[in-house]
Amino acid sequence: VSEQSKPTKQAAAALFDLTTLQREANAKFGFSARNTLGIAQALYERHKVLTYPRTDSRCLPEDYTDTVKQTLESLGQARYGKLASDVLKNDWVHGGNKKVFNNAKISDHFAIIPTLKPAPGTLKEQEQKIYDLVAKRFIAVFYPSAEFLVTTRITRVEGEPFKTEGKVLVKPGWLTVYGRDKSLEGAGHLVAVATGESVQAAEVSVEAKATRPPARFTEATLLGAMEHAGKRIDDEELREAMSDKGLGTPATRASIIEELIRHKYMVRELRELIPTAQASSLITLLTALKVDALSKPELTGEWEFKLKEIERRNFDRESFMNEIRSMTEKLVGTAKAFDGDTVPGDYGVLETPCPKCGGVVRETYKRFHCEADGCEFSFWKTMGGRQFELPEADELVANRRIGPLDGFRSKMGRAFSAELK
Repeated sequence: VSEQSKPTKQAAAALFDLTTLQREANAKFGFSARNTLGIAQALYERHKVLTYPRTDSRCLPEDYTDTVKQTLESLGQARYGKLASDVLKNDWVHGGNKKVFNNAKISDHFAIIPTLKPAPGTLKEQEQKIYDLVAKRFIAVFYPSAEFLVTTRITRVEGEPFKTEGKVLVKPGWLTVYGRDKSLEGAGHLVAVATGESVQAAEVSVEAKATRPPARFTEATLLGAMEHAGKRIDDEELREAMSDKGLGTPATRASIIEELIRHKYMVRELRELIPTAQASSLITLLTALKVDALSKPELTGEWEFKLKEIERRNFDRESFMNEIRSMTEKLVGTAKAFDGDTVPGDYGVLETPCPKCGGVVRETYKRFHCEADGCEFSFWKTMGGRQFELPEADELVANRRIGPLDGFRSKMGRAFSAELK
């Protein structure tokens, strides 16, 4: 074995704001964003062991160093004893640490941290998990960076070179707070070996792999996409206007997701969020009405830009509201002008003729129906929460039956399979 290495450092993640806490709790425990907000709110209001959770800041006030030290002392007397005590013993709390103490990055409320009150032993399991996330992040942020060797390793087996790339942990730093499991998370961790050390090849295998489509959103990744939606905007002024905003606020993003689920635009399946046929129909409708801006972050960026212009007195509130009224009236008026069969779109025609009259069966916004005059043959595109593709509709018309097919949804959102006749 031979290898080349270069040293690198990895600092601890910043303190939690609400969105990052929701993302971490979803990724680690599968908690929904609403559930995490409710737990954090209970830890703040009822138990008084966390600070105000509905915050978008990840920093603390610059005059908060004494409070931080007192909080670490309190944690040191609880289950985080040595971890918290080491921060104080090594004098790692510095007011000049702008990653932690920064007034410029605080709006109405600072980051979520533990309070001086110790966590009671009566916390429920989910409450303890959220408290533990916040407490460990609070302690870890003061620890030194973890140090690694970024390594390219060449292992020769029967004279053939095999390249391995990864990181070798040198000093755990803040990873000490999370223990060995955290230090080994993610791909690319290598076990240290001595230069020239001989290794035994236990097995050699060749794996055939293919590219995969992007993974479905989880609540964690969707919250991240909402928070950083402004980065997807091409227009520089609009992107700047949304730089600190995103879609929704930390306090409203959970309710936005829940509303989409309640109105059946998406469903939870394990940790994934899956769009429904109703969501696809809505996007088709918005595109047909030429108001697809409603489904893009540019509209939010434009509104944020104009609100900033109002702040600078370059634009007035009445003009802003008039523009929104005008857009709403146009949207409602355009929508009323269409019915289910006249919404334009990229629709197809079935290869199988109409079973009643032999006419052409055409796809529309909501149905498949026969074009022949006087023929009333038609059936819905969406049944049981599942939208039929053209080949499936063809098979149904040709064979008078299809299935069993997966992807149907009950009114409770549960998936089931069914055969149609």
